[in-house]
Amino acid sequence: MSIVSKEERTLLVVANLTKWADARFQWLYEWLDQNAINVAKVLMGLHYRQIDTLTGPDATGANFVNRIISLAQDPQTKVLDVFLHLHGLEDELFFEEGPIATSELKDQLKAAALKDRLRLLYSTACYGASHASDFVKAGFRVASGAKGINANGPYDYPAQLFSWGLGQTYRMTVKAGSHPIFLASLDGLAKAFGFDDMDSHKVIEGKVLTRITSEAV
Repeated sequence: MSIVSKEERTLLVVANLTKWADARFQWLYEWLDQNAINVAKVLMGLHYRQIDTLTGPDATGANFVNRIISLAQDPQTKVLDVFLHLHGLEDELFFEEGPIATSELKDQLKAAALKDRLRLLYSTACYGASHASDFVKAGFRVASGAKGINANGPYDYPAQLFSWGLGQTYRMTVKAGSHPIFLASLDGLAKAFGFDDMDSHKVIEGKVLTRITSEAV
């Protein structure tokens, strides 16, 4: 297997938590949307030829699928990774227009036959574990997500990106973002604010030994 260089890697960051935010925490989700982009640019800028973003009203389901297809078909792109920051329920993700079943996204992406370009789908969405298998079936080499409501994103996201940039396997990258003290404290804090079904523990689907230098297939 050949090593994929920086010049062959493209990253898409999708962030639209504000639209469907709990009104009590609007300020928090606005910050999380901005943070999703800023952290990716700071920690991943040295590791990708291109970092593209899809945010705010532009983060529709159709634009999500079309942007992935467009970026993956770029002749300069050998692998495409996606960082996803959306609200989620079991088997659904909330885009600008509302909830969309991940099985629907799977069918559209699978039809585009991009398996040789799609590599990592990292998600901070609640119930992301229920979405991960659909993204792997859509063509991604590896995907991950939380078992329940995910409160660990503020720690997990930069920790995973830092580990990923160092060339760790994705299994080790997820472990880096899953520090037990932060998992327990952030889940506990969210529960104190009235959220239930808290479980920020991540599940990985696909090839756990994938690295930032790995090919998509």
